[in-house]
Amino acid sequence: MSAPILARRCERLSSRVCSFAAVAVLLGACGGGESGGTEGDGSTTTGTSTSTGAEPTTGATTGATTGTTTEVAPTSTGDDGTTTGAPLEGYDDPALWLCHPDKAVADDACLSADLTATELLPDGGTAIVEHTIAAAPAFDCFYVYPTVDIRFQAGQTENFDDIDQELDPLLNQAAHFTSMCRMFAPLYHQVTIGTYGSDQLETLLSAAYEDVQAAFESYLERHADGRPLLILGHSQGTYMTTRLIQEVVEPDPALRERLLAAILLGGSFSVPFGADVGGTLSTIPLCTSAEQLGCVLAWRTYAAELPPEEGAQAPDIAGNDVACTNPTALGGGSARARGAYFPNFTHQEAVFPKIEFAAAIDTPFVIMRDYYGLSCQTDGAGQHFLAVAIEPDPGDVRQNPIDFEAPLFAPAFLGLHVLDYNFALQDLLDLAAAKAEAAGL
Repeated sequence: MSAPILARRCERLSSRVCSFAAVAVLLGACGGGESGGTEGDGSTTTGTSTSTGAEPTTGATTGATTGTTTEVAPTSTGDDGTTTGAPLEGYDDPALWLCHPDKAVADDACLSADLTATELLPDGGTAIVEHTIAAAPAFDCFYVYPTVDIRFQAGQTENFDDIDQELDPLLNQAAHFTSMCRMFAPLYHQVTIGTYGSDQLETLLSAAYEDVQAAFESYLERHADGRPLLILGHSQGTYMTTRLIQEVVEPDPALRERLLAAILLGGSFSVPFGADVGGTLSTIPLCTSAEQLGCVLAWRTYAAELPPEEGAQAPDIAGNDVACTNPTALGGGSARARGAYFPNFTHQEAVFPKIEFAAAIDTPFVIMRDYYGLSCQTDGAGQHFLAVAIEPDPGDVRQNPIDFEAPLFAPAFLGLHVLDYNFALQDLLDLAAAKAEAAGL
């Protein structure tokens, strides 16, 4: 998190929270060239108006996938002294992708990962849930990961010698979609956490976006072949995918027709109050039903008992409402999440505290079904957010493993941002399947 924003938020937070936030920043500052796992707070406007939402991202890998070394273009310095990573060239080369159909299974970070989960049952028992990879996926997924480079200085990721931190959000957020789609997940010169709040933000975000656009163009030219598409992003990745939709997808009727949906979480995607369309995107609406095609799912997550405090969230367009599409009840109201997926480990415990489960768990993921109630609520400024409440049935002996009062989850800090995908992952998978069926796939 940038120093000015950290200071402002610390004025409203306890010393414990401020110390925690400072640790997160210092981890990046002291980590040399290593990638980490949080992102700064800030927004920028491009085109019609796009905001990052810019907060930390989840970190959880199974350990089954090893990092690879990828050579990238050197950095360059502009006339204003801004250092940017030269755009990655050659996205036709699968080595520049975390997940890509042309990669060998052993080298594909999605296909080679162990995604096995232990389901915690209401009576205290457990069941093993295996992940099945689609043999002949009928549609494609294009995913852009959030900030994993936590260096405090402004700049971009310069190399991918160690991709462990890129794997963290990938496996938490995107990899499970391989049960139904071909996954395309490019590496890119994303901006560091220290870029947020700096005067280099717009320049560096645009430079990072060049990579994402080049990757998408390679996908369209060599692999798309008219196939339906699901676009996914989180936080900085949501900035990238939102801009991609604004500049490439929305102006192209053929691409809009192929878009099953866009999952744009953890950002500042907005619509006019009381409307489903006309804000961040001019023609593509928010999803209001499971079968609706060519729409957007967007939200920011907070505990219902700890709603966002003043200044914790804001729309990308002043005067608009931060979008909230409750994945459990798109038509309105509330319902319980069909399956929350939580990682059983973390690579950065100081930034992402390890989740402690009541029982000993040997699998990389844990599932809790029908335990958390989700609803779209408004904060003190009238902005919407996805509220998570503990709502087990009578006799349910499970305990909530997520400490809503942990410093990282403070409502004036990040809320449950790092778990934006996790609480509703099964609902997202079910919605993707429903949209594919509606498209006749």
